[in-house]
Amino acid sequence: MLNAQRFFNRGLALAIAAFALGACASTSSLDDLANTTPSGSPFTQQLFKNYAYLANSFGGGADADTDGVSSMFDDGTNSDLAEAFATKALIAARGTEPAPEPSTDDASSQARSRLMAALAQGKDHFPVDAARAQTDYDCWMLNATVESQAAAAASCRDSFGQSIGRLEADLHPAPPPPPPAPAPAAAANYTVYFDFDSWTLSGEQLAVLQSAINAARTGQQTHITIVGHTDTSGAADYNQGLSVKRANVVKDVLVQMGARPDSIQTSGVGETDLAVPTKDGVRERQNRRSVVTLLP
Repeated sequence: MLNAQRFFNRGLALAIAAFALGACASTSSLDDLANTTPSGSPFTQQLFKNYAYLANSFGGGADADTDGVSSMFDDGTNSDLAEAFATKALIAARGTEPAPEPSTDDASSQARSRLMAALAQGKDHFPVDAARAQTDYDCWMLNATVESQAAAAASCRDSFGQSIGRLEADLHPAPPPPPPAPAPAAAANYTVYFDFDSWTLSGEQLAVLQSAINAARTGQQTHITIVGHTDTSGAADYNQGLSVKRANVVKDVLVQMGARPDSIQTSGVGETDLAVPTKDGVRERQNRRSVVTLLP
């Protein structure tokens, strides 16, 4: 069993002395827990709850609420450990922050440095996670001083690894994911119509092309295709050439309106792709057209 001198050597002397200035010497710290109402900051109040639970895990006093600290101790066989946790609980109850235990080797030294850095930044903003990290660390250190508590010390060490990780994540949260990429602009079609045997655009049709240019700018489309068409009136070879002229005149107008020539592709399909199916030799205005398609 751990004796009082060993606890003094473990760095608890100052903590116990600080509490003893205002405490009754005839009453043990463990006995005082049940009648103590903590004060101070949210951090010290949470420390009280966690340390009190650890102290009472030995079966020596009334249960105290805690934020998930696990009971993992021998019942009633390590009264000095119970008293050590109770003393820390009572120091915290008075609004004073008990210092974490001294480290004993390189691993615990690194852990303590990590804890102290996180506490300095996080105890006021994240008191629950900060208190859990400190009490897990002290649970590890104090239990490591008793040979029979080796399993408990290892469990507390593992719990400290998780709780310090949560506190550090509180302090340095992961950046939010980048916004989704904008959806590519959809293709859009604009159709202009021609008089019989003509490739001249009327004012009404020019307004349609202006709408196409405006839409291309707004939707950030970068490519334009123009396909010329004819009706079935006239020879097929003649209509093929006429459809190409209708596509080219639309390109010329779009370039004048601001489109880049190298972004426009033209073609003519003559009378092979009719908007309104007709017999050969039929004049149909809906077939005399050029179709402008805006592409991403």
